[in-house]
Amino acid sequence: MSLHGSVFPDNVNLEKQFPVVGIGASAGGIEAFKLFLKSIPEKSGMAYVFVQHLHPEYDSYLPEIFQKSTKIPISLIENNIHLEPDHIYVIPPGNILTATDGVLKLDPLKNKKVKTIDVFFSSLAVVHQSFAVGVVLSGALNDGTLGLQVIKSHGGLTFAQSEDSAIFDSMPKSAIRSGAVDFVLPAGQIIEKLISINRPFRTNYTQSEIKQNEPEQDEEVFRQLLTVLRIRRGVDFTNYKQSTIKRRMVRRMALNKFEEPKEYLTFLRENKGEQDALYNDMLISVTDFFRDPKSFELLCTSIFPVLLLHKTATEPLRIWVAGCATGEEAYSMAICLQEYLGDKVSARKIQIFATDVSEQAISRARTGIYRQTELDGLSSFQVQQFFNKVDGSYQVNKSIRDMCVFAHHNLLKDPPFSKIDLVSCRNVMIYLEPVLQKRALNTFHYALNERGYLLMGKSETIGSSTDLFLPVDKNQKIYQSKGPHGKFRNVTSERSEQTLKDIDQVNADNGGERDINKIADALLLSKYTPAGVMVNQAFDIIQFRGKTDAWLAVSPGKPSFNVLKMAREGLSFEIRNLLHMAKTRQDAVRKEGISFKVDGGQQQYVNIEVVQLSDNEEAYYLILFQNSILSGTSFLAENGASSLHPQENVNAWVQRIDQLEKELSQTREDMRAITEVQEAANEELQSANEELLSGSEELRSLNEELETSTEELQSTNEEITIVNNELLDRNDQLNNSRRYTEEIFNTIHDPLVILDKELIVLRATDGFYNMFRVNEEDTEGKFVYDLGNKQWNIPALRHQLEDILPEQGFFKAFEVDHVFKTIGRRIMQLTARQFDTYTHEKLTLLAIHDITDKRKVEEGLAEAERLLAESKERLHFAIESAGIGAWDYNLQTKELIWDNRNKELFGLEPADAVDFDTFLKLIHSDDRDATNDAINKALSGVNGGEFNFEYRTIGKNNQKLRWIKSKGKAYFDKDKKPTRFIGTVLDVSIEKELEQTTLGLLRKKDEFISIASHELKTPITTLRASLQLLDRMKNNPSPMLPKFLDQASRSVERITRLIDELLNVNSMKEGQLRLNKHSFPIADMLKECCGHVRAIGKYELIVQGDETLLVNADEDRVDQVVVNLVNNAVKYAPEGKNIYLIIEKEGNAVKISVKDSGPGIPKDKIPHLFDRYYRADYNGGQYSGMGLGLYICSEIIKRHDGTIGVDSKIGEGATFWFTLPL
Repeated sequence: MSLHGSVFPDNVNLEKQFPVVGIGASAGGIEAFKLFLKSIPEKSGMAYVFVQHLHPEYDSYLPEIFQKSTKIPISLIENNIHLEPDHIYVIPPGNILTATDGVLKLDPLKNKKVKTIDVFFSSLAVVHQSFAVGVVLSGALNDGTLGLQVIKSHGGLTFAQSEDSAIFDSMPKSAIRSGAVDFVLPAGQIIEKLISINRPFRTNYTQSEIKQNEPEQDEEVFRQLLTVLRIRRGVDFTNYKQSTIKRRMVRRMALNKFEEPKEYLTFLRENKGEQDALYNDMLISVTDFFRDPKSFELLCTSIFPVLLLHKTATEPLRIWVAGCATGEEAYSMAICLQEYLGDKVSARKIQIFATDVSEQAISRARTGIYRQTELDGLSSFQVQQFFNKVDGSYQVNKSIRDMCVFAHHNLLKDPPFSKIDLVSCRNVMIYLEPVLQKRALNTFHYALNERGYLLMGKSETIGSSTDLFLPVDKNQKIYQSKGPHGKFRNVTSERSEQTLKDIDQVNADNGGERDINKIADALLLSKYTPAGVMVNQAFDIIQFRGKTDAWLAVSPGKPSFNVLKMAREGLSFEIRNLLHMAKTRQDAVRKEGISFKVDGGQQQYVNIEVVQLSDNEEAYYLILFQNSILSGTSFLAENGASSLHPQENVNAWVQRIDQLEKELSQTREDMRAITEVQEAANEELQSANEELLSGSEELRSLNEELETSTEELQSTNEEITIVNNELLDRNDQLNNSRRYTEEIFNTIHDPLVILDKELIVLRATDGFYNMFRVNEEDTEGKFVYDLGNKQWNIPALRHQLEDILPEQGFFKAFEVDHVFKTIGRRIMQLTARQFDTYTHEKLTLLAIHDITDKRKVEEGLAEAERLLAESKERLHFAIESAGIGAWDYNLQTKELIWDNRNKELFGLEPADAVDFDTFLKLIHSDDRDATNDAINKALSGVNGGEFNFEYRTIGKNNQKLRWIKSKGKAYFDKDKKPTRFIGTVLDVSIEKELEQTTLGLLRKKDEFISIASHELKTPITTLRASLQLLDRMKNNPSPMLPKFLDQASRSVERITRLIDELLNVNSMKEGQLRLNKHSFPIADMLKECCGHVRAIGKYELIVQGDETLLVNADEDRVDQVVVNLVNNAVKYAPEGKNIYLIIEKEGNAVKISVKDSGPGIPKDKIPHLFDRYYRADYNGGQYSGMGLGLYICSEIIKRHDGTIGVDSKIGEGATFWFTLPL
């Protein structure tokens, strides 16, 4: 239909148009595409192009894998391959794919960061327009999102796999959240939905179908569709790019399954939701942060410095971002200014006005919230500095948002901003017709300050508005305003802004009473304004203004509104001449007293003025008619002079003479102009005559050449005679060649068949007879499809022989998989070529190549490759899950490859290069030589080339040491020279730390056992000696007996104390320490404790502080703590010094301190004093104990919810303290 066809250029053959479905996938996409393939019918009428992220260094077997899921032919794309419907095309590895008018082009993938799916989808949209379909399947990251937006903006359909059905949902999720997806479905249901849309809404109409339609009626429906939108949303799309507008209307028709525009119009009128959906489709925008970065660089280097040079700190810098969409452009401008000004930005007043006609886009822009995938144009530093993370997305920070003011605004209709320094309007003009482009540029020129700047998109120019702007940088499309700034005029067409009064108007209201002032203005204009007409450049009348029938009349014959044809007798020449002068002079021209004849032959006079309307994009002319006063005078002079007074008669004749003199003067002027034109024409004729003379000379020269050619022909005739003799010799050679061919044909082993034009078998080789077990009698002279009891009646073969072969003259390597009754299943490649005999009879040579065995091998190989790929994938998953890094060292090229995990363990970035020397430098110097020796042993074949070694790595920047366990295997060639060395690395630092901790605990255990043995053995030895002496004295009492009994008693007490300490430690370890709390005076307990502390030497224990304080605690356990602390003070303090026991109140707790005047405790030992089994042996002294006393004290105090600690300085003694709750 005309509405459908108009969305494509005139040179596009609609009969050959068919939908092209682009499918993009990454991780997990192969399984999804298999489901997609299984749902495709054999005759869908669409072409499918599959773009998968593939490793560039490995061959692809995707066509073979996918072919098992469908009968539709699948091909690996070759450069410049032509698309055909009902075919599937798969991208090869290491390439970028683009679509160019039915042809797929391949270019090497040089940058791995290029998003290949976005590139293909974008080119597909530009070339195939509404015939483009985009599908995003499973994959990581966000490739394909931008491409779907471009497809949708060009009228195509977009699909995404549902997130719950995708193995990796990042790609579908990104596309869905961008708003560019029409349908979200599981992979297996996408085709069904697409066919349901494509089947009723067929876009590939034939030329005959197009001719049967009524384009004028469709155009009227199209205008009414625009009227619905204008009334609903207040935006007139009449002068927007019509191809774009129609393309998006057709897209909405397809989505709603309407084939006829009239049906869709009816649906649109009744459905406000669809009106809003169509409006939003019209306003689809594709934008990014820092789009075209070089433009922003130029702003910083050349534009901002000039704008700010002459501004004071109080004068604002005003920027207008027109058509800002969702705000990326405005925020990019603000960030650019922030980076340019740096710390000085706070001293400047910056106003960025960002406007768009879409309220939905403006609402989102105000929030300043974007998904991570939408921040591709920003550096990581910019994201960190100018954005805040909010619920998984990123929001522009307040300082940047405060610079921008967002507003709903129609730049083509609403009054513009004023005193603007820079206007940025990028990728808006491309959607407007020239008349609106001109209007927008006039608006920008008015808004800008003198010498202000205009920034446009890459594909946009100022067109014919060179009188308004000067180019500053044509590559980056930056212009500077020039000339005087006129007044702003809202030049929106009144006709386009009012409701159309026709039978299809939409909810139009005839509102308001007419203004009496307007009625008066209209009356005055109609009564006193000269009548006239407005004409275009072809002089066709486009508007009548007033009554013009006195000067213009409809000419007989075919109706025409050309002003020259409608002019009355005598005016046509004058009007043409005035129009020519107005066009030449670019100014108004006027001629008075022009005579002409009206009906009946009466002569009249008229004054005509022609004014060019220069404000419009296209040149228009206003022709004004005014009756001349000479008309009445002429009438009197010619008809009524005899009845007048003689003086009046004389005056009439004088006026008539003046009139005739003026006419004569004007006629002379016209003749002079005509003479000048004729002289110019004569000069051109003279030039043409000279060219004719030159042409005559050339013809004469050609005649001479023909005579020469005749002589050459005679010579050629003689040569033909010689050639004829040569042909006779060649004929003999051909006969010999034919005999040779016959012999070759009879001896060749491959099956060959010669067919005539009726596909009757003329000859076959022995190879054919042997392979298919037939004889000559059953073959020659038979119809090829009847061979072997009609076993060759294969539909695919019939198609090739009857359709392809006559059209192309050959087909090559056509594959046939068929089961023959006599020989079973055979897979064959058939190649045929037509040739002409000397009698011009067309014969066909059909060659048959049996690839059955080869195919079985290929299938087995493909299955093996598949299993290998699955194994590799499982291995890769296992390695990633275990945190293992991998390395590969090529001994021949000296290339060392590390995966990202390996680089991470050695403190490198993924992009860092590494070689063997770098590897050795990253190893701790103490382990470097041993590691190198272990590698060399493996490369020498020791232990079968296996490598298993642990070493420490210092990393790139001398980071924290890591313990690395590396395993590898060397591979050797036939000469036992190492060719490849591969292996893995594992971080075993934690295991090493655990090992060191275990060794430390074991060492402490051994020390404890040694100490405990020593501590227990000493009192036992003393006890044994005392008992032996007592045993000797049992019958002979001695004065030493009390002494030995006292020694034995002290030994038993010491043993008991040691055992109690061990029991206390065990109780605390098992959580069985019980407390019997009660309230008691802490001072009494301290004094009682001082009374039974065993002191060696002369010490005085002094209790200080508030002796009235009571504590709620287990008195025995607190006594145990105090005794232990006092004994330590006695043990380490020198004799003759005082030991102080101090009582203090701190908040809701009592603090008890034991202060001595000993040597003090080294700072490095203080953190370990309360550890189990730790003995503070220092200052050269050796002291008894098992290292449990302070540990027990610490646990007792902790059980009381108190704290314990020590303060000490070398040479100033130590103060052990603890707190107890009141």
